[in-house]
Amino acid sequence: MNVIFYLPVTSKIDARIQEVVEMVRSMAKTEIFRSIGDLSSRLRWPADGFVIAFLVAGNKKDLVDFSFIRHLFSDTPIILVLPDRKESTAIIGYGLVPRYLTYIDSNLMEAGAVLEKMIKYYEKRKVMEEQEIDSGYELLVTR
Repeated sequence: MNVIFYLPVTSKIDARIQEVVEMVRSMAKTEIFRSIGDLSSRLRWPADGFVIAFLVAGNKKDLVDFSFIRHLFSDTPIILVLPDRKESTAIIGYGLVPRYLTYIDSNLMEAGAVLEKMIKYYEKRKVMEEQEIDSGYELLVTR
């Protein structure tokens, strides 16, 4: 399980996001990106396992940049943190089809709790898929 964080270079939110990162670090491999270019490059490479993206838009430009690379998130569940509560910002944010959307001035530990549940869900799903594959293999071998 991999969690990719995009965190803008803004010190006022770093401490709150760092709590979320620490909360999931023992559950999943975490990677932190500070530029859209680096994030985009990473998303172009295959992942070792399932990936969840936790994207913090520091401003509307970050959000628009996410929209430009949204094709790279096609199979990636997204938790999105919007920079403000303007309707135009929310419209752009919903265009990314996030599994969870919140705002920078909200309690980010709630987003962390959602992330934790998502990790557990996808880990459980992975185990179930592996069991199905093993069962299918056993059926083929015994025939």
